[in-house]
Amino acid sequence: MPTIYKREQYDEFAKEMHEAFPLIFSGRYGGFAIGPGWWHIVKSLCSNTQRYIDQRKKTREVLLKDNPLNLNMPEEVPQVVVEQIKEKLGGLRFYYRGGDSYIAGMVSLAESWVLHTCEECGQPGEIRGGFNGGGWPRTLCDIHEAEYQARRNNDV
Repeated sequence: MPTIYKREQYDEFAKEMHEAFPLIFSGRYGGFAIGPGWWHIVKSLCSNTQRYIDQRKKTREVLLKDNPLNLNMPEEVPQVVVEQIKEKLGGLRFYYRGGDSYIAGMVSLAESWVLHTCEECGQPGEIRGGFNGGGWPRTLCDIHEAEYQARRNNDV
């Protein structure tokens, strides 16, 4: 069953993300194939990612100016550019270019966070369904799981 939300909500979220993080969304990535319950997680990930990249860049600029021998110079962090953001098997998939191991850790944390967050509403949830439990795996709270099962039973 697809995520149910109004198209205007999605358009508003996508616009907000593009305006807030133009460098992260400068590539062709195809939109946000996740439910609104995870939007705050992706927004937080993008915010922390860009803040980290910008801070490392500023630190390097200061050190280059004040440190002609380039001692203890932090590595430059390539700009993160999103390639795809989607839900798959109840989890978040955040595919990107650039970054470093610190950003990879932030992405891993976000991908773990969603496994306990309802994709529909953002409240605590868990992975439901799956091949043995019927349908595709999805991460939902009790309320949205009940709604999903009711729609599923009506379709049978």
